[in-house]
Order: sequence, then structure tokens, then C-alpha cells
Amino acid sequence: MGRMKENIPLDRAMLLRLWDEAWSEGLWAVPWSRVLEELSGPQALWRPQPDRHCIWQYVTHMLFWREVSLRRLRGEEITSDEQKRRNFEPAPREAQADPDELRRLWEQSFREVRAAIADERHSMNRFQYVPFHDSYHVGQIMLLRAMQGMLPIE
Repeated sequence: MGRMKENIPLDRAMLLRLWDEAWSEGLWAVPWSRVLEELSGPQALWRPQPDRHCIWQYVTHMLFWREVSLRRLRGEEITSDEQKRRNFEPAPREAQADPDELRRLWEQSFREVRAAIADERHSMNRFQYVPFHDSYHVGQIMLLRAMQGMLPIE
């Protein structure tokens, strides 16, 4: 059964509100601004099984797809080779894993997407599904944190 898409006009103010609330208050879950709190390099790289993704990979996956939306907005395309290579990039070695840099990139990406959504010159179609995609992966990150014994973020 194929997806049925209705041509419903997007509400920029509502999308911006969802984006901001996801960051500051959370959408029925932890605020995105806090999801990487107190995360060390080893915790960011921990995997429940060797063939599963780690927190680092989920974050860089979300950053990649946000970047794809921003680049397409500027008229740039992503090649299929780049998608294959960067969609779930290999995690760095522990000595190279800088959780502070990951947090900085996470916040910077949030602000760039927010600015694009707020800019009335741009179509919001590139961003309408990003909050739902990111919420899904934030849930996975929170589960990986819990599996490592990290305290919940209240």
C-alpha cells in the first residue's frame, strides 16, 4: 500500500513551535538540548551489540539529514555515493571522540535548521518531517544511555 500525501498547506509558525519545543522542552520526551548531557566519548561510542549503531552514529546521522535538507534548500544535491558513505558514518576511535564537539555540532545544526524554517523565503517542505525523524532517533539515544546505566534526564 503506497503512502497517500495530501496537499495540506504547512503552517510555518507551528513547525517553528515544534522545532523550538523539541529543543527547549521536549516533545513528550527529553529536550533535545539535553540529550547529549554528561556524555563521555566512551559512552557516545558504546554499542549494545557489535553490529548496532552507537549514540555518536545516531547524532551524526541526524546531522547529515539536516544538512541534506539545508543543501537542497540552497539548490545543492547530495550524490548517492555521499549518502551511502555519510548516512551512518563509522564512529571515530575512542581517542578521537570529542563529545564537546559533538554537542557543539548538534546545537549549531539545530540553529541552522531553525533559521531556515523561520526564513519566509524558503519552502518548509524540506523540514516538515525532520522533527519526527529526529524524535525517533532521540528515543534511541535515550535507550542507549539507559542501557549504559546513565541517569535519566528529568
